Amino acid sequence: MHFLYPIGLFALAGIIVPLVIHLWNVKQGKTIKIGSIALLGESSSASSKSFKINDWLLFVLRCLLLVLLAFLLAQPYLKKTISKSSKTGWILTDKNNFPQVFKSHRKTIDSLLKKGYEIHDFNAGFSLLSLKDTVVNQIKQQNNLSYTTLLSAADQTVPAGAQVYLFADQRVNRFGNELPFVNYKLNWIPLKQSDTLSSWIATYAGKRYEAKSNPSGTVYQVLNTSENTPINIAIHEGAGITDSKYIIAALKAIGSFTQRKIIINPPAGKATIGFWLSDETVSAAFKSSIAPDGALFQYEKGKILTTPSFIKIDGKQLKLSKRIASGNQAEKVWTDGFGDAILAKEGTGDLSTFHFYSRFNPQWNELVWEPLFVKALMPIVIRDKNPEDFGFENNPADQRTLSLKQKTVIEANKTVSATKSTKNKPLSTIFWIAALLIFATERILSFRKKPQYVKN
Repeated sequence: MHFLYPIGLFALAGIIVPLVIHLWNVKQGKTIKIGSIALLGESSSASSKSFKINDWLLFVLRCLLLVLLAFLLAQPYLKKTISKSSKTGWILTDKNNFPQVFKSHRKTIDSLLKKGYEIHDFNAGFSLLSLKDTVVNQIKQQNNLSYTTLLSAADQTVPAGAQVYLFADQRVNRFGNELPFVNYKLNWIPLKQSDTLSSWIATYAGKRYEAKSNPSGTVYQVLNTSENTPINIAIHEGAGITDSKYIIAALKAIGSFTQRKIIINPPAGKATIGFWLSDETVSAAFKSSIAPDGALFQYEKGKILTTPSFIKIDGKQLKLSKRIASGNQAEKVWTDGFGDAILAKEGTGDLSTFHFYSRFNPQWNELVWEPLFVKALMPIVIRDKNPEDFGFENNPADQRTLSLKQKTVIEANKTVSATKSTKNKPLSTIFWIAALLIFATERILSFRKKPQYVKN
């Protein structure tokens, strides 16, 4: 039991009133009739008192009445826990594929329907479906929303903790850039996908690529192999810093993918981009070694913050353990969980300067361990006029599906919780009824105890 206004319990001190009344009981003197008072002498007056409770029942009733009144002032209530989870759940499937899904998984769907599950279209609005939709020919509507968007939207409708059975393929291009976080129990039943092969042509940084995709992966092949100008990279590493090895590994991967020749620390000529991996201020000599239309990527120095967060790159979140405090108002390229710049771009004349408020070090973040590291550096190194065009693997013809390991990632990132809420149930009515009953009983007993001449 809880109280809305606990201060009202101070009224319990009123119990002292009936206690004083019942203990301080003054007895009335007796009158004795005598024939003569001549022989009686003067004596001191005295009154008879006793500190003894004569009527325990009335005393207890009056005390209980005061206790109930004090509780009513405090407004008692009970907290009732209400679980939002549901014993039943949803069956999600694309309405266009429902006839084929029901044919392949009829036994599973029938058993779920007997348990009270509902069938919903795996599309915006999640309209309710019935078994009639398995035989009625409907006009097929294209579903352009990603699985991440749909599953997150369903999170607003499906009861928390409920079971959801999703019948859908697991093509990578249907997920978008992030994996879903949901509050219901997701049971993904993948649809069988034929081993199809598709291809398309993509262009990036002056080169044309032919992409060939199947469920296991996508391979790119350069079509125009004409030699481009080599990319000269200058790297300066400060004392005690060993971060250049991660940069060099990423640069080799970029060179292999783009078929561009990358020269690290060339003996002659201007650098296209310079990486200043040091806590010291960028030297004038290093800055002058970069071509006027090149780029400078520099470590920033300042106060080190150890608040756990993440780096947001291309819609994905990478763990961030340490960062440098940033007050830069330049264009934000990478941000942390608070929206502050981790990488900011600033143009100084023809030179582009990238301010990095972290380090290429696993103790600072997980960036260097992620395949996304190479993709994130690509626009900085290649310096294409349209860097947003990179990532052309996100093509509607992409046939790739999630691997077994990636399926585990979805389960690991899934937050399942049967949330519960509480509802306050007031008890004032019960206490009012009890107080009235006790008051009526006390009045009846008190009236019976009065002398006959008082009653008359």
